[in-house]
Amino acid sequence: MSSISSSSSNVRMDRRFDWVGPPDNVSKIRKIMLRRLDNESDLEREYRTAREQLNQWNSDFWAEHNTLFDRQKTEFVERKQNELGRLEHVSANDLSEFYREFLNNRHDAMMAYNMEWYRRNLQLIWPALKVNVVRFLRLSKK
Repeated sequence: MSSISSSSSNVRMDRRFDWVGPPDNVSKIRKIMLRRLDNESDLEREYRTAREQLNQWNSDFWAEHNTLFDRQKTEFVERKQNELGRLEHVSANDLSEFYREFLNNRHDAMMAYNMEWYRRNLQLIWPALKVNVVRFLRLSKK
């Protein structure tokens, strides 16, 4: 069994598989470490790199979104507690107002994210097909 040492951790990876890590603390997206074959062609490397870039872009978006959400929620809770004049928990109804307002304010950003996510994923279909043909031909020669 061949293995490589991951540059982002001390985990030894089996080259036959992609590895999925635990969710990131901020983005909540699981890091995916894509396999790197010894005989990886330029086409396979470009496809893998494009997938890694898409995964990073996705994680970056959600990290920014979740950081903004947490900051604004904290500010909302502090403001509500000051209005109430006590240190009780803010009610679920109050929080539902915050959630609705936050999502309404982020509507355009979320729509732009969705469109870009679909565009980037659709762009990977043709390279994925070509890579799978290369891998099938390589396997059939063995």
